This record gives sequence, C-alpha cells and structure tokens, in this order.
Amino acid sequence: MKIFKLDTETPFTKDSLCLTIGNFDGFHNGHQEILKTLKKISIDKKLLSAVMSFDPHPRSFFNKDINNFNIYTKKDKLNFLKDFGIDIYINFAFDKKLSEYSSNEFIDKILVNKLNIKNLIVGSDFKFGKDREGNVDILNSFSKIYNYEINLVNAVNIKNKKEKYSSSLIRKDIEDGNFENVSKSLGRYWHMTGKIVEGQKKARKINFPTANMEPDNHILPKKGVYCVEVVYSGKKYFGISNFGVRPTVDGSKLLLETHIFNFDEEIYGKELTVRFLTFIRSEQKFGNFDLLTEQIKKDIETAKDYLKI
Repeated sequence: MKIFKLDTETPFTKDSLCLTIGNFDGFHNGHQEILKTLKKISIDKKLLSAVMSFDPHPRSFFNKDINNFNIYTKKDKLNFLKDFGIDIYINFAFDKKLSEYSSNEFIDKILVNKLNIKNLIVGSDFKFGKDREGNVDILNSFSKIYNYEINLVNAVNIKNKKEKYSSSLIRKDIEDGNFENVSKSLGRYWHMTGKIVEGQKKARKINFPTANMEPDNHILPKKGVYCVEVVYSGKKYFGISNFGVRPTVDGSKLLLETHIFNFDEEIYGKELTVRFLTFIRSEQKFGNFDLLTEQIKKDIETAKDYLKI
C-alpha cells in the first residue's frame, strides 16, 4: 500500500481512483462493508482502490481540547488497511483553508482536479464541505458534470440490535469497560500495543510480576482490572491487566500493568500487544500489600473461570 501526504497545494498525479473518504477509526464492521465495496468496484473497473482520511480529525481541528480521541493509533489503522489490500492511503491535511471549502469547491478542487476520481464509495449519511453542507444528493448532482459514479453503502446494524455500528458507540463502550460489546462491533478484540517499561517492581515482590506499558495517543479504557490475551513475539498468552494509576502504591502516572500467566521472560524494551477480553473490577486502593495480594489471586481465578482454563 502506497501512502501519500497531501494538502490543498500539493500536486497529485495518479491513475484514476476508486475512492472512499473517512477516518475509519476502529475499522469496525460497518467500515469493513464500505471497504469490501471499494475493493470489489476497484477490481471490476480496473481502478486503484484508495482511502482518504483527514489529519487531524475534523473534530480535533475544531475542538483543540479533544485528546485521546482515536480508537486505534495511526499505525494500527494503516496496518488494517494494508492487510485489507487497499492500494493507496491518502493522509489529507485538514487545515483552515480546507475547512472553508464549500461542498462544490471540495468536489471540483479535491475530488476531481486533484484526485481524478472515477468512483466514490460513501455511506448514505456522508457529509462534507464547510459546515457539513455537502451530502449524497450534491455528489450525485455533480457526478454527471464531472463524469464520476457514486456508490452508496447503507449503515450496518449491530447483530440483534437496532443500533448501527459507529465509532462513537465503540468509544463509549471502551470508556465504560464494555469490551464484549467492543469486540462484537470491531469484529476483533480491542488492543493496546507498546514497549515494556521498567516499573517499581513491587508486584514482583508479591510473586505477581507485571509487564508495564504507557498508553499511546488513543482513547483510554475505564480504570480497572481486565482479563486479557497477550501477544508477544508471535505467541499468545492469557493474563490479567490493571489500567490505572496504582493507588495502593500512591501512583499518579497512567500505566497498563499486565501479569502474564505461565510466563517468566525479561522483556523490557520489547513490544507487547494486550487484547482486552472482559472487565473484572474497578481499580481500588488497598490498605496493605496482603490485601492487594489476596485480591489479585481472586482476579486471576475470575479470569481463569472466564477463560475456562
């Protein structure tokens, strides 16, 4: 997959594109339906499949106070798109100039004259242009003038529910610790990936060593203890993780601490992926390490019961 960084001034010379536009944050089941349509049409029409996202996300551009907004890191998103077989990813700078483009200007200057689209795949509720004035009807009205086709993908309902798959709903579920719902919406477990950092090694003293990582620039889960699946060096393990500030040891820095079952390797500086399966309990402060130790034992039993191991 080729990656291009563009803005309103950067020239772009590529063959005709079959394009979809969106942040694709989470790469959930609804997003995957759009990309399946994109791939099929691009193959049928012998066009390059392309995904365009805005950077920063328009919500972050208009509200500078938004932090930890994305469901996954940019690296994760690119890996998802690459694995899906997308030909081109366009990282388009969302700046003041672009934010002031009318829907007509966006079609003329960006979609047609810069990107040379031949097919555009969007959801039926797609909005664009200044004040989100543009919609599917406007795209259709200009399609005959500029010789491109519009292909609509209807929003997909969550199985056995009336709600549609949406990144907003997934963000709320992550923040609330509802990871069974998150997994159903994503079609996979949500994960955090990072390099293992040295901690205070106090858990090691009570025979529950942990692999610690700092959260990246993405949405943060509810503070508490989780049953998790861990991927290290291509192998899978199970364990429990605590996400929070470790109040029992008067911690203040957010960390993900993971105790990996049946694992005793030194992995400082190595990369680890932690997949969240289910929420066990909220983070709490214990009066002493004996009480903490007893609770960790209970958490491990709860996790093993859930895993049936």
